[in-house]
Amino acid sequence: MKKISFLTSIGIFFLVAVTFLTNCKKEEDPTPAFSVTSTTVQLQGGGDGLQFEARCTNTDVKMTKVLITDPKQSPALTYLLNDQNYSKDQDFGLQAVNEAYPKQTGTWTFIFIGSRTSDGAAFTINASLNVAN
Repeated sequence: MKKISFLTSIGIFFLVAVTFLTNCKKEEDPTPAFSVTSTTVQLQGGGDGLQFEARCTNTDVKMTKVLITDPKQSPALTYLLNDQNYSKDQDFGLQAVNEAYPKQTGTWTFIFIGSRTSDGAAFTINASLNVAN
């Protein structure tokens, strides 16, 4: 009888241990996902310009820079964000205050470079935005 009791105790111990270990797995941090929006503004020299805003929609991030390419595939412009922290769903501009990019219709591409604030994991994420008239 002692042997059955001992084996039952060991079985219960292993069942509890397995249940505990499988329920305590660390969830993986998400790969950052970005959305970009634009606003048409009037340029000081005349004509239309674009101001862009971005946000990370699923995690907090520390942003290093964003590479921006216009629809004509001109050389990418680099907008430095200087390791600024942004919370999930916090909007941040992709140009200096009171500045804008000349408006071009078509698909603008953005390469976001930074790291997740939760674990410091670096990322390089592509996004795009189609600008119509």
